Amino acid sequence: MDEIKINTIEWSVPEYSHKERGNDWFWTIGLITIVACGIAIWLHNYVFAIFLLISGGCLIMFTMRPPLEVNYIVETKGLAMGKDMHPWKKIKSFNIKKEDKDEYAKLLIETSKYFLPIYTIPLPKDMADEMKETLLLVLPRSEINESQSMLFMEKLGF
Repeated sequence: MDEIKINTIEWSVPEYSHKERGNDWFWTIGLITIVACGIAIWLHNYVFAIFLLISGGCLIMFTMRPPLEVNYIVETKGLAMGKDMHPWKKIKSFNIKKEDKDEYAKLLIETSKYFLPIYTIPLPKDMADEMKETLLLVLPRSEINESQSMLFMEKLGF
């Protein structure tokens, strides 16, 4: 089978949209963590209490960290996301969603993985049409939607 040559498209975006959190948010997370940890200790589930403390601490530390820039490259070999390369034969399909309220369009990639089979990649809106034309050369387009857990977490502000 001949390899299809496509134009290289490259862009860089933050790994997530950073939101400034007020002191109330941190106090709420800390209070919820301590109460849940206290309940776990009261139920003699000490390992779960330790897990809750570590999770709460990691959540607070992660939200304080500014997002890193991630480079994405669409090329003849496949899709490169940062240091990871996904060849076209391991990607099932794609979809592009543009909404006026969002800063970026969303490039949804469906892979053949069992765990996290759908990647949501932020894409500058002005590149969406070019990306669609390019990806149609190597992948089918399907009506992929973001996972419900991802949408729920976005509504919560994560």
